[in-house]
Formats: sequence, C-alpha cells, structure tokens
Amino acid sequence: KYSEEKAIIYAFSPHDMLPFGVFAFNPILNRVPGGSTMHCLMTSAIFNIPFLKHVYTWVKAKPVDKKTFMGRLHKNKSFTFCPGGVQEVILLDPQKPDDLVLFLQNRKGFIKLALSTGSPIVPVFGFNLDGTFGYWFPKGALIEKLSRMIGFLPMIYWGRFGIPFGIPHPKKLTIVVGSPIDVPKMDEVTKEKIDEYHQLFVDELIKLFERHKHSEGYGNKRLKIA
Repeated sequence: KYSEEKAIIYAFSPHDMLPFGVFAFNPILNRVPGGSTMHCLMTSAIFNIPFLKHVYTWVKAKPVDKKTFMGRLHKNKSFTFCPGGVQEVILLDPQKPDDLVLFLQNRKGFIKLALSTGSPIVPVFGFNLDGTFGYWFPKGALIEKLSRMIGFLPMIYWGRFGIPFGIPHPKKLTIVVGSPIDVPKMDEVTKEKIDEYHQLFVDELIKLFERHKHSEGYGNKRLKIA
C-alpha cells in the first residue's frame, strides 16, 4: 500500500547487544515492501571505525541522524532503525533474563519527524536475539555518559566457540512486523501530538510482542518500557 506512495519508518526493537535483526530489512534480501531501496540506520560512530565502516556500508547501512532521517523521508525511501539505541544496551542485565527492557519512554524524536512528513510508522519486534553473544561491559554513570558521547557502549563480547568479537551463536531469529500506524502531516508539530503518537506506537509494539511471545517461547518474558 505504501511502498510507492511514501517512506515507511520501521522502528525495530529490541536493540540487544548488537542489532542484527534490522538486517532482515537489508535490500539484498528484499523481504519487505519497498525493500529494494531500504536502508538500515545505525549509530554514526561505526562509520568512523576502520573495517566496520566498510562492512556496514556494504550492507547498505546509513548514519542514524536527523539529516539522514529527513533525507530518506523526503525522497520517499523507507528505512529501519532501533529507537532504543545504545541506551538500551546499557539496560541489559544477564541476572534478569526474563526482563526485556526497551528504552523508549523518552525516544520521541522519530515521532516528531514522522509527523512533520506524514510518514507511517511500523512497529517491529525481533525474537531470539538474546543469547546470540555473551558480553561484559562496565556499569555506572560514567560509562553511561561516555556511551552517549561516543554513540556506542565499550564492551567485550564473544560468540560461537567463545571467540572474542567472533561470529554469533547460531539461532533462529523471528522478526514480526506490525500494522502501519498512519501519521498525519503537520506543518506545526505539537507536543500533544508527539505524545499521542508515541504512546500509540508503544502500545502497538507491546501488543505485537504479546501476540507472538508464546509461539516464540517467550511466555515467561516480561516486556518493560524504560
């Protein structure tokens, strides 16, 4: 319905340790409407790191900043991104494996941009991302502040065979895509409208999770919005 009319914002959760799930929208796979021109928007920090910059550029990733956001929307080019970002990684707690914490309460910038362009928002949830890697990172206010400054969380992670920074443990990932949330185009975006559509997005994302959690073995998991 929308693929030829306007850009779609696919808002993917959870970020988890590494946001592998967004690559289900990679144009190479072309699995979703408008997928042939789809891009994944990632933290701009990775585009300053040798090797990673080339890897993410090869898989059609772009920096997740306002300029790229608006450029894609004005060109009617759909994209996916993780609204929880690096702050969501900080909330990971291996001591509470049944808690899935999404950092969304104050993530409203993408709602404002959607309202300014009238772009539909689609909630997306990825199951079984947890456990693809083991990880360790320091805790505390200082590391949180540093992570916000540099755009990623300094950490050590390991995958299959215990190899640091290696390949992930093999897991079957399930990506569920919700219905589009139609957003009106507003010349003057108000705080009330931002809050209204942000809450609608959060509610639809929770419904999407609850609808599929039992079939994906997540019956004991609790989704929390932080």
